Amino acid sequence: MNYYRILNPYYWVKDPSDETLVFESRFESGNLRRVYQTGDYEYDLHLKSDYSTNSYTQWFYFRIQNTWKDRTYTFHIKNLQKPDSLYNMGMLPLVYSRKEAERVGNGWHWDGDNVCYY
Repeated sequence: MNYYRILNPYYWVKDPSDETLVFESRFESGNLRRVYQTGDYEYDLHLKSDYSTNSYTQWFYFRIQNTWKDRTYTFHIKNLQKPDSLYNMGMLPLVYSRKEAERVGNGWHWDGDNVCYY
């Protein structure tokens, strides 16, 4: 039995009007450590350090559920640790959408607005 399939979520959506985002990274390679909501749709994210490093973090992998159409969410990943990044040269995060997968057969796509690294 897959251990992660039996984990209870940290938060259950209460009803259809509940706009709380549900973050999860308790799966292989998931590295989200903590999330703080800093505004209505704005969040500070802290990642786990990369394995076998002196607290460096250069990537991210986690899931977000209960997002709402026509909402703009802002995520500040606070502890990426490199002097520069391809995000400053136009690269976008790779995201997966279950709804997009159902619609076109592939849910993976590059997405995001005003992506920057500093």
